[in-house]
Amino acid sequence: MLQGGRDRGVRYYCEADVIRGSRTIVRPVEDRDFPLFHEWMNDPDISWWMDYEGPFTLDEIERDIEKAHEEGLPFTIEFESKPIGRIGLNRFRQQSRVASTYLFIGDPAARGRGLATDAMTALLEFAFNDRRVRMIDLMVLAENDAAIRTYKACGFREDGRLRERSWKGDHWMDHLWMSITAEEFSALKDPSSGS
Repeated sequence: MLQGGRDRGVRYYCEADVIRGSRTIVRPVEDRDFPLFHEWMNDPDISWWMDYEGPFTLDEIERDIEKAHEEGLPFTIEFESKPIGRIGLNRFRQQSRVASTYLFIGDPAARGRGLATDAMTALLEFAFNDRRVRMIDLMVLAENDAAIRTYKACGFREDGRLRERSWKGDHWMDHLWMSITAEEFSALKDPSSGS
């Protein structure tokens, strides 16, 4: 699953190698990704579903990635050698072996094709098998049906609801708290495991 080899002179924002899904590649963020992240994170169709307030400058995007690197493992999702989104792990709790995750598909042409599910499945396999994480959690806007379908397809379960956590447009939106354990993921990958 992991593939070594890094280009000299490229600044990587993650101490991990390339993770290969069945259709996507999840690779460490590089400087060359910043302009795309800047474009995507300032796109109202994407930022609406995020729990942040923009717009962002290119410098703010760089600081965001540096912070993501300090707190975790930020990755770029690629499909057919083209960056299509961002994914990562953060908020590692070492003693409990718990981490949080995030994901978005920035390229509109890549949405609705199962690529987010493929990338998240690859990241989960990496986290559970290579990083020995025991549980991964996330928060998602309760009205983000596409993201919730993706997370459920990867085996995440709803753990709770945070009421009226984000103001969007003209109303409050709830967030869902979701998680998956290594054991649940293993059972999903191998239904004969008996879990």
